[in-house]
Amino acid sequence: MPYFSFVYPEMLWLLLIVGLIWLVALVTPRRVAPWRFWTSLGLRTLLALALVLAVAGVQLVLPVQRTTTVFLLDGSDSVPSVARAQAEGFIQAALEEMPEGDQAAIVVFGGNALVERTPSDERRLGRISSVPIATRTNVEAALQLGLALFPTDTQKRLVLLSDGGENEGRAVDMARLAAARGIPIDVVPLDIDTGEAEALVASVEAPAHAREGQMATVVATLESTVAQQSLVRLIGDEGILQERVVSLDAGVNEVRFPVEVQGFGFQRLRVQIEPEQDGRIQNNEAAALIRVDGPPRVLLVAQQPEDAQALAQALAATNINPEIIAPELMPATALGLSVYDALVLVNTPARALPAGAMAALPSYVRDFGKGLIMIGGRDSFGVGGYGRTPVEAVLPVDMDVRSQEQRPNLAMIFLIDKSGSMDACHCNAADLSPEALNTRKVDIAKEAVAQAAAVMSPEDTLGVISFDTRAFQTIPPASGLTVEQVVNALDGVQPHGSANIRAGLTEAEQLLQGIDARIKHIVLLTDGWSSGGTHTDLAERLREQGITLSVVAAGGGSADYLERLAEAGGGRYYPAEDMAEVPQIFVQETITTAGNYIIERPFFPIALGQHAILRGLGGLPMLYGYNGVTAKDTAQVVLKTDNNEPLLTVWQYGLGSSAAWMSDTRGQWARNWLTWEEFPRFAGQMLGAVLPNPNDQTITPEVLVAGSETTLRLTAPADAEERLARMDVTANVLNMAGEVVAEDVPLSQVGPSNYLGRFASPPPGTYVVQLRGVYGDGTPLLSMLGMVVPYSAEYRGNPANPALLAELAALTGGQQLLAAAEAFAPTATPVTRAQELGLWLLLLACCLLPFDIAVRRLLLRRSDLGVLGQLRMPRRATPAPDPTPADVTLSRLQGAKQRVGTRLGPSEAEAPPPAPPPAPSPPASAPSPPTPPVELAGENPLERLRLAKERARRRAAGERE
Repeated sequence: MPYFSFVYPEMLWLLLIVGLIWLVALVTPRRVAPWRFWTSLGLRTLLALALVLAVAGVQLVLPVQRTTTVFLLDGSDSVPSVARAQAEGFIQAALEEMPEGDQAAIVVFGGNALVERTPSDERRLGRISSVPIATRTNVEAALQLGLALFPTDTQKRLVLLSDGGENEGRAVDMARLAAARGIPIDVVPLDIDTGEAEALVASVEAPAHAREGQMATVVATLESTVAQQSLVRLIGDEGILQERVVSLDAGVNEVRFPVEVQGFGFQRLRVQIEPEQDGRIQNNEAAALIRVDGPPRVLLVAQQPEDAQALAQALAATNINPEIIAPELMPATALGLSVYDALVLVNTPARALPAGAMAALPSYVRDFGKGLIMIGGRDSFGVGGYGRTPVEAVLPVDMDVRSQEQRPNLAMIFLIDKSGSMDACHCNAADLSPEALNTRKVDIAKEAVAQAAAVMSPEDTLGVISFDTRAFQTIPPASGLTVEQVVNALDGVQPHGSANIRAGLTEAEQLLQGIDARIKHIVLLTDGWSSGGTHTDLAERLREQGITLSVVAAGGGSADYLERLAEAGGGRYYPAEDMAEVPQIFVQETITTAGNYIIERPFFPIALGQHAILRGLGGLPMLYGYNGVTAKDTAQVVLKTDNNEPLLTVWQYGLGSSAAWMSDTRGQWARNWLTWEEFPRFAGQMLGAVLPNPNDQTITPEVLVAGSETTLRLTAPADAEERLARMDVTANVLNMAGEVVAEDVPLSQVGPSNYLGRFASPPPGTYVVQLRGVYGDGTPLLSMLGMVVPYSAEYRGNPANPALLAELAALTGGQQLLAAAEAFAPTATPVTRAQELGLWLLLLACCLLPFDIAVRRLLLRRSDLGVLGQLRMPRRATPAPDPTPADVTLSRLQGAKQRVGTRLGPSEAEAPPPAPPPAPSPPASAPSPPTPPVELAGENPLERLRLAKERARRRAAGERE
């Protein structure tokens, strides 16, 4: 039944105003007719009621019979295509039987929920186009989205079509919310029994820690729905370790693999099966991680093995396992390097490192907590091209040694070959991209000069000479040139003709002779095919004048004499077989030339403080040379030269540490150190300063992966509570390629000796979790553990859970639907809709107000109504009113007039009155008085009196004038 409700029922106390209106109206005297009084009082009462009810938010509540049904369709991988087709057929049948006026919406869900159709009366299902995350089943997300789709003025019903295999979220919590709102959840269980055989790897277990060479047992738990044969493999990082054929029984099977642990760091072991009969391949593999501990492993990277031999022997004497490899053989990823506790770059130039290795070193130190040391030499630090590279960011020193006080004045001329041979593409390698193959040598040379200009100081002098048969000053020598200016100046350089190297060198010599600079240097880029010989005589002449010459051979097949030309000029030779290396070579050459990178003189090192590296060492032997660098502000200088330049520095970089030894280990500069009896101790303690600390035994880290959420837990014994108080700890998660997938996950204290952190689970695979922080007493915390994210529970055997569907229906008063028409049956919970009346009541009050005013204030005659007043209306006879005094006077005057007319007779009475005497003529200057209006016979007597009065007034006015 309809009824009224109020949004603000507390405002109904304003109805007292109605009583007050009646009280005032009845107590005060009445000055109007009774009908006006009661009419006005009724209008005011209605007006007040309308305003009070509008303020109280009065609503007319009406029952609603329409139904809106939201179908929740399971689109996860656990529902086979046959069951999915059955579900869509059920929805189509229900839509066809949907009563008139009802609506239906469709939600498709898996790991997330998507709206396929909003509520509408459309009876055709059509093709389902929504594609949710199929690797998980989140019924809670589907229920939440379905509840949000309901309109407010209809009955509501949810129909869940699923196998109930929830593996993410809590659908029961959302069902309780639906029950509180009176919305039933009806279920349609999907039959997922396909009859296919299924085999899977349920889990792989292995020891969390092991030592190299130790025997470990890997246990694989396999499940199969039928008895069958299966090929089972144990796979390590290097490939297949073991392989066997196993007879699987129906149910749970256990397969054990004894394996000898090799290598260091985290070792991943995978178990993979190939059964005879199978339904899904997503569950045929699982993995485990073993952390292999042992003596510290150190990788020595040396372009010349003899540079690292003495250092390797010294480290081996301190129970450290060194391994010497060539630069091109070193791992190129942070994860590949992580099997080593530290990396030592021994007199190795940056260009010799493999692609990707230089970029991986920051992560290797910062994220994996490893150590890095650079050993000096003629191909190390600044002269090795490490300036402005990722390696420079990791080391405690900067490669640039120049300062405002002692910066050498530099003048540099780039001599660019622009002959016809520079018009060719830069190499013939088949593995290059089309863009690279179409890039001309001369264009790469332009880019190289621009990059070199970017690293030069504004005080340096830069010039560019291009040459073919003649030499041209493309950029005259100048200081403070910007990169844009250099690029614009080189834009017009085009290859043409043959090469004349001598003309270019001669032009560069003339330019540099006119420049006042402490360092004068020429960088020649050419393929060398020129007339006029080897030009070594000209190079020697330049060197005698203090002008050095470096040569970059442009591409493969360059002339052989170019190396001899660089030696004669006192510079460096760069055989750039791949022209793509030329820009980096130019940058390296510019940085090398601009700085004092090689200092060769005898001196005794000076120790600063009592660092652990120097513990137990006596007097330090003499050194004969070192690489010039600049220590960073936060680096710790352990040894310095006699002129206060850094010789040995260390610092912390992220989780790891790095060090820089500016002398060599070959015997050229540090020959006295290599024969020093304390050199093994020095080498071991220098390496120990950067080696990662072993896992902290104070805490026990655990990782638990549960669906879409991973939990990190730290526990500690009760006696460590003081250290754990106010501990600051975060976690990073890295994949096996060294990429961070979860960064700075905070762990909060949840108990006296427990910390807890949560984050979203990454995709299935193996990961490394790094825990780092600071204990309450200020000591650092560092720990690493492995984490395995298994494949989704969506692929575990038969994930169906009909019990969950039954529980959802029971909680909300729903049922299992057997017929499609039941999807639109009215619910037991009555639903109403409210019609707002406030606006209509306000309009009514506005309309009543003028009528109330009119009844109380407005007096109307029939003549005031115009045409309406002339309508004949029946009225009762009323007696003639008594004559007024004015009417009596007029009657007497009228009678007197008639009597005078009788005495005089008709002729006299009708004769016109005698003409009045003529008035005197007014003066010419005076205006003529207005002519009085002519009186008409038969005028009203009152009108004649008024006219006479007006004439008298005018005459009086004329006399005053």
